[in-house]
Amino acid sequence: MKKRLIAVLSTGILLTAAQGATSAAQITAVKWNGFERPAAGTAYTSSEWATDGWSAPWSEGFNSGRAVIDSSTAHSGTKSLRVFYPKGKIGPADSGAQAPFTVTKGREYYVSQWIRFSPTFSWGTTQYAGKIGVGLRGGAGCSGGTTCTGYNGFTSRLIWRSSGQAAIYYYHMDQTGTYGDYRNLTKAGGEVIKYPRGAWMHVAQKVRVNTVTNGNANADGEIEVWFNGVSAAKITGLRFVRNADLVDSAMFSSFAGGGTADFAPTTDSWIWYDTLKVTTNRAEICEISGGC
Repeated sequence: MKKRLIAVLSTGILLTAAQGATSAAQITAVKWNGFERPAAGTAYTSSEWATDGWSAPWSEGFNSGRAVIDSSTAHSGTKSLRVFYPKGKIGPADSGAQAPFTVTKGREYYVSQWIRFSPTFSWGTTQYAGKIGVGLRGGAGCSGGTTCTGYNGFTSRLIWRSSGQAAIYYYHMDQTGTYGDYRNLTKAGGEVIKYPRGAWMHVAQKVRVNTVTNGNANADGEIEVWFNGVSAAKITGLRFVRNADLVDSAMFSSFAGGGTADFAPTTDSWIWYDTLKVTTNRAEICEISGGC
């Protein structure tokens, strides 16, 4: 992947080789991070993110030493980001990390990431759930058991469930659950996908925000998730907003829980992240656009 780059600007914008032949007006801006710049062992703080072109109005966990540049494993290049989920801890104040990285407002966005769970990763104690990596967010980022009114934003994030079951977890105006809704990621035959431990995998998602007519939310919003290049969940007919909110954040949101101690890991656990991309153009994500 990284060998295909012809330019990575300090602002975190990526240009692909294929785009090198196009005019500047035709190039789609991509927010990208391969975690190659800092030295291995560096704490990847919010200021380090900002140096690489990812700025957020607030963060949790990144300035507490739980996110570190690691050279022991990488999807591509020589480094990745290792995030720590301590035994017995839940929530972003004590587990993992969280930050809403600002992107230019848009109706449709894609986010792509490579993920690797530690070989003994703990899914929880007696309750099993947690958030993973980078999702998409808009407006006030409705989440945390809040009722989504169409005026207080939306979120869409990857989660793990019991035994590492993979799912997408999203907040929208018509959700049936108090704490949002989820949809399992499934194979073509309907079998629920489980995140493997100790191996790299690719996950991408798209969020398209619904249109609004005269203050009424049209049911034309959509989420789609791909697992290792294959569509694994597609949710249509969604209503996220009844105002002018669009996707405006790439939300790194990864922690154990759940809001009670029985969601806590039984052993110290880690997730590695690599080759993060956020774009409005599906063609920029080779894993779901014909191969890399």
